[in-house]
Amino acid sequence: MSTRAVAAAAGVQPPVIYRRFGDKDGLLDALTHYLLQEYVKAKIQILDAAADPIDQLRQTWDLHVDFGLQHPDAYVLAYAAPRPPGELGAAAKRETVSLLKGMVAELGNQSKLSMSVDRATRYIFAAGLGTTLSLLQEPPGERDLELSELARENALSVIVHRKSGSRARNTKLPARAVALAEALRGGEALPMTSAERSLLNEWLRRLADQST
Repeated sequence: MSTRAVAAAAGVQPPVIYRRFGDKDGLLDALTHYLLQEYVKAKIQILDAAADPIDQLRQTWDLHVDFGLQHPDAYVLAYAAPRPPGELGAAAKRETVSLLKGMVAELGNQSKLSMSVDRATRYIFAAGLGTTLSLLQEPPGERDLELSELARENALSVIVHRKSGSRARNTKLPARAVALAEALRGGEALPMTSAERSLLNEWLRRLADQST
């Protein structure tokens, strides 16, 4: 893509692009930010309509994958390519991850997480990113979209606390550790110093992320 071609399509002279966006990278960053803002709006609508965080995660996963398939170039620019922190697209990406973390944190608040909020957020994000990029490598007519559903349910099964009796590792203690950490995060006037609170948070994080 060239700035000259973009200018011709927009019916303006090339210098207009440089005055408005600095260079071609600035133009692409502005476009990525615009598309991500529309994606964020759709994500917020899901959060407002669905009360259950599991339902929210399922619907926003599907939205994420669909966004990637509908806007592959913008998706790669936003999520797969390294971006300087100050760029608009990078800020929009952080906003989408922040929304994801809020949904995961609500699961933790309900004692439904088998690991810490940070680790669960990174896991869901990585799983969604990998799934979308894998689908993008296939020709549109050959994509097996059921793979996204399988990956989504597998990712949820990993982060969600399993009931007792499962042959998988016991997640009861990590779930309680995450719930306590979330309760303390919103607590006020706790009878402990900031150093004590920081140490307690570290202990709870280690309990939440224990591998055995």
